[in-house]
Amino acid sequence: MILLEKKGVITPDMDKTNIAFNFDVPDGVSALNMDFSYSPKTLDDESAAVRLISSALEQYLGTDHGKDPRDFLPVKNLITVSVDDPLGYRGAAHRQPNEQHIVIGGAETSPGFTKGAVSSGTWRVVLNVHCCVCDAAYNLKISGGTVQ
Repeated sequence: MILLEKKGVITPDMDKTNIAFNFDVPDGVSALNMDFSYSPKTLDDESAAVRLISSALEQYLGTDHGKDPRDFLPVKNLITVSVDDPLGYRGAAHRQPNEQHIVIGGAETSPGFTKGAVSSGTWRVVLNVHCCVCDAAYNLKISGGTVQ
């Protein structure tokens, strides 16, 4: 059964923010399957990427840094997932891939999340926008089921 399904666009003005969604888990659910993806992963406009890198180099190293911005390509979006269950923090998937499948519940629990029973009640999933250099469309789907 689908517990939450969200689609949207994260824009550069949302950089370094968190986007939270609450969802309810009914009794009888023993596993959560979460599919999260966003696109694009990289900023394809090389001139825009070089401008961003040049600005960051100047901000952190000053104007006489002597670095070639092209050495730091590509520039990437990074959006990760963390989860709270009704009792508190359950874990996080702070990983680089822009397509992730996460399982919570039983022995198949994905790395980064606490193994254990899936409690009924209100859960929260948070999209952590670590870096957004260009518009990124996202899809998030959470389904409840049983441990297989």
